[in-house]
Amino acid sequence: MEERLGKQLSWATKAAHAHFDEGLSSIGSSFHTYVVLLHVELYPGVSQRELARHLGIEGPTLTHHLDRLTADGLVERVRGRDDRRTSSAVLTTKGRAHLRKAVSFANQLDAEFRSLFSNSELQSLRGYLQRIIDHYGRTDVDVDRAHTG
Repeated sequence: MEERLGKQLSWATKAAHAHFDEGLSSIGSSFHTYVVLLHVELYPGVSQRELARHLGIEGPTLTHHLDRLTADGLVERVRGRDDRRTSSAVLTTKGRAHLRKAVSFANQLDAEFRSLFSNSELQSLRGYLQRIIDHYGRTDVDVDRAHTG
């Protein structure tokens, strides 16, 4: 019996995610740290609520990540000027350095991943994945194609 396509896609995603996370741990990071720091940089000054929306996660989940990143000295929270009940996150100098290191690793991993396919296969794969995203995708999650692995 042939393996279900959804299951294969899920396993491929999990394998790539685990490889990426394992590699990031070798530089003192994690997938979640990388993604949150990247989005803090990409969306400067947005509220935590808006940042959570861009990440496609719930507010309390983002709060948990930001608490950890703040404790690690990678981000700072800034109260809103117009509404003191809101806050946004900004990268610290340490956070920017950490993100640069993680982006460099992500670029290496992306090159490794791309090496598994020919140029025409990559083009086809991108088309197939985009078709899945277009059909089932969530439009409330931003995907940064320039920086994610």
